[in-house]
Amino acid sequence: MIPERNLMAERGLEFEQQRVWVRSITDMINEGPRILLRLKKVRQAIVCQSEPLLWYSKMRTELEIVHLEYTNRDLKCSNVENIMMSESDIIKNALEVRMSEILREVLWRMVCEGSSVNDVNVVKEMMLS
Repeated sequence: MIPERNLMAERGLEFEQQRVWVRSITDMINEGPRILLRLKKVRQAIVCQSEPLLWYSKMRTELEIVHLEYTNRDLKCSNVENIMMSESDIIKNALEVRMSEILREVLWRMVCEGSSVNDVNVVKEMMLS
């Protein structure tokens, strides 16, 4: 803590109030990202929009698994003896295709739901493929 910026000292809180405040802040820090669930609008969005959240979560999980498989396969193919096999590996190519399909599906759903997509070129490329 920077003594010149000690907001607790400026507030004139009594010792017990400071202790409660420090305990609350520590609890919030320890809670991590789950602290967002304390926000009413976030909780309502989760309850009211659970299907899209589950869909995006499922797609993210699948993408992570496929990417991990791709990375493992790439490492196996990257040694000196297997250089030629790396480029023609059917499984690796299939994993690449699935990763692009997942990304295309997510992007398409984002566009359909009215999300703002920052990269116009990506959207154009997706529409053409």
